[in-house]
Amino acid sequence: MGNIRTIELRDQEAFERFQDSLLSERESGNPFSRTEKVYDFRAFVEKAKRCETKTDHPDWSTYTTYYYFKYGEIAAKLSCRWQLEKGELARVGGHIGYATSPIFRRQGIMQELLTFAFERFREKGIQSVLITALADNHASRKLIEKVGGHLENIISIEDCDQLKIEKELARYWVQI
Repeated sequence: MGNIRTIELRDQEAFERFQDSLLSERESGNPFSRTEKVYDFRAFVEKAKRCETKTDHPDWSTYTTYYYFKYGEIAAKLSCRWQLEKGELARVGGHIGYATSPIFRRQGIMQELLTFAFERFREKGIQSVLITALADNHASRKLIEKVGGHLENIISIEDCDQLKIEKELARYWVQI
């Protein structure tokens, strides 16, 4: 079992290793990795804390990103978006976005993070959580189903500027 918490300035080295593992995977052709390089870690941490209560745009939801630390490394991250009614979240983004470092996959970490996140949603009075995955990301879809996700539909997202991809998206609801 790991330690789940938000990011802090003292996590910079672990964060950079986590980020590099995801960026390397994207560069090697993984179509599911959409990580962007963070150049100013201090500003990144400050924005993460600020976005828990205030956003930079009226169409964006407030959110909290939780990191799963294991052996001093960041194994995974999960973002909880608290306002589904903002922007495109109800259609394509969902309440939750997540990523796991390649070396920590298939260890049950994301299932543990999702269970943790469901408790945070429950605390905020949110009983139905929307989680989306690219339709051809079978590992992610299997995980969502394992934590109780029920497929609502699969939609085309070729017209979504936010994702900048032409694919189909599976939309799941989890009753917590």
